Amino acid sequence: MTAEAAVQRLRREARSGGLDAEAAEAVLVAAGHPRERRHSRPAGLSPREIEVLRLIARGLSSREIAARLSLSPKTVRNHTERIYAKTGAGNRVTASLFAVEHGLFPLE
Repeated sequence: MTAEAAVQRLRREARSGGLDAEAAEAVLVAAGHPRERRHSRPAGLSPREIEVLRLIARGLSSREIAARLSLSPKTVRNHTERIYAKTGAGNRVTASLFAVEHGLFPLE
């Protein structure tokens, strides 16, 4: 794999939530690669929070989300609480509406 392909793969993994985005970017910058332009995320949600929010909007329970993302249910509840705080949502329905309104979960 070329160095550029490795950089792109690392950034793709970070964007998908498989890696901590800030840590991955710090490693790349330390290795001499220019900092990637950051795209703003609605309400300052992290990539992992967006991933959890998308699954909430699909109607999955905390236990189902935990199993899907290989997290503990408590970690999912923590992410959910931060999502609520950042988006001003008070429950899963309003969080799901936030996801739809911000293009995080398009209606089909």
